[in-house]
Amino acid sequence: MRPYDYMESLGWVGPDVWYAHGIYFNDGELRKLAHTHTGVAHCPISNMKLSSGVARVPEMLRLGVPLGLAVDGSASNDGSNLLEEMRVCYLLHRLNSGREAPSGYDILKMATRGSASLLGRTDIGQLAIGKCADLFLIDSRRMDLVGACLDPKSVLCTVGLKGPVDTTIINGEVTVQNGRLAHMDEEALSEQANAKVLRYLGM
Repeated sequence: MRPYDYMESLGWVGPDVWYAHGIYFNDGELRKLAHTHTGVAHCPISNMKLSSGVARVPEMLRLGVPLGLAVDGSASNDGSNLLEEMRVCYLLHRLNSGREAPSGYDILKMATRGSASLLGRTDIGQLAIGKCADLFLIDSRRMDLVGACLDPKSVLCTVGLKGPVDTTIINGEVTVQNGRLAHMDEEALSEQANAKVLRYLGM
C-alpha cells in the first residue's frame, strides 16, 4: 500500500487537508488530489537541500491540485525566506520542466492565494477590500531592480529581491520602515540571538 492509499483509507483527504512536499505522488494520485481538492505545500529549497527530488508542480497546476508555497522548517531550510523560495521555485522548474514550468506570476499566486487557500483562510492572500491589511512594499527604483520592473507581477520570481523589503504592514500597522524593524533595536536583537546560539552550542 502506498502512503497516499493509506491516508485515503483513513479519510485524510479533502479540501481541509494538505500534504507538505508532495514529491512522490504518481499520476493517479495527482488526479485523486485534484478530484478531492487535497492540497500540497511545495517546499523547493528544503527538497533541494535534502536531495529529496522535485515536486511535479506543472502537472499539479494543470490538473487543478490546490498548491501553496512554503519554506518548511529551519532543520532543512536555514534561510526561511519566502521571497527567496519564490525565485528558487521559478528557476528550479524552469530547469526541470522547460516550457511547461509555471510563470513567475503563477508562483506569486501559489505563494499568496494558494497558500491562504491551503490554510482555509479567506481573509488573507490577496489585496482586496475586507481582507487583512497585511502587505509589503518594494521601491521599484532600487538599483537591483533597474530595468526589471516591466512585468511587476513576475519580477519577484524572475529577478528576485537582493535585500530587505522597504516597508511591511501587518494588520494595518507598519512594522518595517526603510528596510528596518520599526519598533525594535535590530542590533540588540542580533547580539542576543547570537549569544543564545553560542550558549546552546556550549561555546
